Amino acid sequence: MKKSLLVLVIVTTCALGLSAGVQTASGDNGATVTRATVQSFFVDENGIFYPATCDETQVINGNQRKETFHCTFDAAAPAPFVCDTSIGCVWFSDFDGAEATSTHFVITRSGLMVGWALY
Repeated sequence: MKKSLLVLVIVTTCALGLSAGVQTASGDNGATVTRATVQSFFVDENGIFYPATCDETQVINGNQRKETFHCTFDAAAPAPFVCDTSIGCVWFSDFDGAEATSTHFVITRSGLMVGWALY
């Protein structure tokens, strides 16, 4: 893939899109776990915008934060794709818009977007 293609492939956030179903709990190990269904999207190498709805879990433990996500596209889904920080892909938190320091996600043939991000 071209480097420019990877730079254009951006998944980002709409923090205002958090649904009313946000659940937060503290674990026995001091971790804070937040689960929510949020609006997100994927932009492909041609700049085509694909809105998605994601079930996300955010775990904050000390100074580490990890988010996992399982998304379905609201209409048409983009072509299958594997995205990783090592090839130039980025992810922005759907909770607060922060850019991940590391991420890995896939868009499956069945149209799911599944992955994780570290902050």
